[in-house]
Amino acid sequence: MASSCIHTLQCRLGGIHRLLAIATSTQQTCLVKYPTQVPSLYHQRINLQKLAGPLWSVAGIRSLHTSDNLHRKKDIRQYELKNQTIYPPQKPGEPRRPAEVYYAKRQIKHSQRKLWYIADFVKGMMIDDALSQLPLIKKKGAIIVRDVLLEAQKEAMENHNVEYKSNLHIAESLVGKGKHDHAIRYHGRGFKFLLDLSYCHYYVCLREGPPPEKPVFTGYDQAERYMNKLRYRYIKQGL
Repeated sequence: MASSCIHTLQCRLGGIHRLLAIATSTQQTCLVKYPTQVPSLYHQRINLQKLAGPLWSVAGIRSLHTSDNLHRKKDIRQYELKNQTIYPPQKPGEPRRPAEVYYAKRQIKHSQRKLWYIADFVKGMMIDDALSQLPLIKKKGAIIVRDVLLEAQKEAMENHNVEYKSNLHIAESLVGKGKHDHAIRYHGRGFKFLLDLSYCHYYVCLREGPPPEKPVFTGYDQAERYMNKLRYRYIKQGL
């Protein structure tokens, strides 16, 4: 259906000989090259929705993707690709490198800001402690994080040769912004309101072994660090 719709669209353009769709933006715009009687060619940025007219309502045209979001250097699967990292051989007597498992779940129907509190809560905890604490939190984000941790634990046992599923701690727990969309909520008497549908991504890294000990700073250590920060600060236009 998509090919027939594109063919119909090209027929509507008539005088345009070549239509070159280039990934330029997410607003359904394309770069079209117009051959004219003048030997030089010029480029003009036009809106595909205005150009198609009634054909825009066809499902094939609506699914036409002209953005380059999925083809940038920061690929959407880059976080999971860390599992394919090959490390150099270890030297004799060097402690064994712990296993790491990177796992992500994308396009979660939840607010990014609200999920951050739960993600920061479980960071640095053993996975069994996190799984036992999350059901006590009466938040939707706690259920989402618990499901992702169970999926990551299963992934570590089946595909990454982790011996004991309880011997894992949460080394990284990150939240990213996902796709945002809009919807309409209809009310009585013809009233309608616009809804913001927010999505987010959740990234987690499970590392084998207990978590590292957090450094403990006394009040004197914090005061000394603050004084050193003041001594070595840079003053603009100073002597």
